[in-house]
This record gives sequence, structure tokens and C-alpha cells, in this order.
Amino acid sequence: MELLTDEKQKQEQEWLEQLQRNSWEPEVIISGIILAFIFAFPAQVYEFAIRIIQDYGLKYLGAWLVLIYISQVINVFKIFFILHLGLRFAWAGLLGLSYAFPRGVINENLFKNARHYTYSRPSDMVLKLERICSMTFAFPLMLGIVFIVISCYLSLLLLIHKVFNLNFFVIYLIFLVSVMAFSALALINKKSKVRAKFARTIFSSVQAIYQSNLGKWSIISYTFFIIFLTFPFVRIDIRDFSLYFHETDLNEDQLEWPNKAWYFDSHKEADKRFPRVLLPAEEISGKFTVVSLAHFAEDQEFVQALNTYHQYNLDTLGWKKIQLPTDLYRFYVNDSLISLSGWKKTRMAASNQRVYQSILDLSTLPAGAHEVRVEKVLARQSILNLTTEVRLRKNWAKFSFIKR
Repeated sequence: MELLTDEKQKQEQEWLEQLQRNSWEPEVIISGIILAFIFAFPAQVYEFAIRIIQDYGLKYLGAWLVLIYISQVINVFKIFFILHLGLRFAWAGLLGLSYAFPRGVINENLFKNARHYTYSRPSDMVLKLERICSMTFAFPLMLGIVFIVISCYLSLLLLIHKVFNLNFFVIYLIFLVSVMAFSALALINKKSKVRAKFARTIFSSVQAIYQSNLGKWSIISYTFFIIFLTFPFVRIDIRDFSLYFHETDLNEDQLEWPNKAWYFDSHKEADKRFPRVLLPAEEISGKFTVVSLAHFAEDQEFVQALNTYHQYNLDTLGWKKIQLPTDLYRFYVNDSLISLSGWKKTRMAASNQRVYQSILDLSTLPAGAHEVRVEKVLARQSILNLTTEVRLRKNWAKFSFIKR
């Protein structure tokens, strides 16, 4: 029986060694496939963050944190797999070198000033780089498990935030307290059955292998270094996302240097959502044009709050009675208030974005450039959702078009 057990263990060891020797093939294939997917993914994440604001009424801060978090995760894996492919290319080069020159360096053939040094053999360099490549490829496994757990927990918090209509500050406090509690439990040295079972999980075992072989502080430093490298990429991924913070005015840069894709359908990609207001084109011929207003699910809450608690404030602002979400907006052309009525609900064909559409009368405007400005009134909640305050945004949208 013992002989059969030993023979089986020997076969399993040989099988494992064979897999290890040929692991470079699936490593390269997996890294390439994942990178192809990852490079196409950020645009989908950006659209997802916009959708949960506009269609599902999630607060901007929540969507912004979701976008940053997912972008951070994507870019961490992007850096890891790019690094792994780069190391594998170097490994392939050294492998070819070891085949072409198996003896390595022939000191006698070098210049005199370089003959007295000891150089690494090609085969030794191949084996060393092989270990580094395998270690680099396995590291995302540990982080992937961490990100899955954190993602599930954050999704639960966002669900609680939406279902119970809690202020995001409260959600942040819950998250902070839970992280501190988890950290405190992790620092307790007392042995328990739970910790013993957790130690045998893949995540805990992989983490312990890295820390015991490479040094715990080295692994922590390496992880934070990779995360630090993602900051420039994350900043690019979240560019102009503040346009979808529909409770605020445009900032100074957005007012001074507007992007035509924000306001004109002819400059916008068909499958992309627009942030606030949209006209068919920058140059318009004819007496009428269609104006589209982005739908925000949270606007319905503003309508209820303003009608319930702030009718006096609306009268002070000279605002008409608010019955529909479109009543939260006032349109000006060349600083003259215009009346838009008959708003119709519809969806954009490619992006499936919900919008309100009306007709803008241009018959009285002369040919030339004209400026459109949109104001918005809203009821902004206090930190603990106890009170709401009326806020008027005078530069909610601002752009120019040309009438031919």
C-alpha cells in the first residue's frame, strides 16, 4: 500500500513539474486575452457610472467612487499583465540566447579590461527570469480575491444607500467603522477556529507564500507602488465626469473651454450619453430645432421636495409652479428667457439614454452666433438628510450655436 502511495505521489510530482515547465504558454495566452478585454473595458465602466446616476438616481458621489474604484482595479491588473508580458518577451530573448550560445561568455575573446569578471550563464538567467515571470503572473490572483470581496461589500453598501435613501455620509461612516473593526480583528493574535480555517484559503495561503519568501514589507510596498502607478490612468478615465454632477454649475474651465461633443449631436459619438443639453448640430438652418434635455432620476425627488417645503422660496426666485422634472429648468437665449413647452419623453437610438425633447423657436433670431444658458433649481439635502435647502444653478449649461 505504501509503495502504491509513493508511486502516486511521484507521478503527481512529475505531472506538476511538467506543468510548471510548460506554464509559459497559457501565461502568455491568458495575459494577452485579459489585456485585450481590459483596454476596452474603461469606456463601459464610464457609461455604467453615468447610467446609475441618470437612470437609477444614485448620488453623484457614489457613482464617482464606483468609477474611481473600478478604474483603479482595472489599471492595477493592466499594469501587472503588461509587466508580465514584457518579462516574458525578455525571457524568450534570453531563451534564444541560451540556445545560440550555450557556453555563455568566452572571457578570452573580450577586451582586456573585461576579461577578469565573472558573468552570468544564459541558462541561469533564463531560470531566474522564469521564476520572476511565474511570480508576477500569480500575484494578481491574490489581489483579485481581495478586490472581489471588497466589490461585493461596496455593492451591498450602495444597495443599502439606494433602498433606504441614506445620506452618503452615513454610508461612508458604516464603511469606515467596518474597515476599522476588520483591521482590529486582523491584529488580534489570539488563535481561533475561524482564523485557522481562513488560513487554509487560497487567498491567505498565497499571501503567506509571498510574504514568507519575499518579505512582508516588500510585498506591501510593491502593492502600494503599483497602485500609485495607476493614478495618472485613473485621472484620464474619470475626465469630465463632473459634468454629470447635475446638482452643480459648470466649473470655470468647462464654461471657458466647452467641448462641442457635450452639446451637439453631430460632434458626439452615437453610442455615448450627453451630460446636460443637446442640439442636433452647431450650425442650424431653419426656424426651429429640437432641443434635448438629459433625464436624471433624482429630479423627481427635487420636484417633491420643492413643492412640499419650498414653495415660498420658488416664489421669491420668480419660478413658475413645478409639476414636472422639466419645470426645474429655465432656458435663456442671449440672456432672454424663452418658453419651452410640450416636452416629450423619448430615448436616444444608439445609447438608449432617456431624454426630454422640445422645439426651440429660432424664427426671431438673426443669422449669426447665439448663446444658450440653462438654469436649474433644486433641493439639496443636508448631511444627515434632515433638511433640504433650495439651490439655484445659473450656469447649469452654457454654449453657443450658429444660425444660418
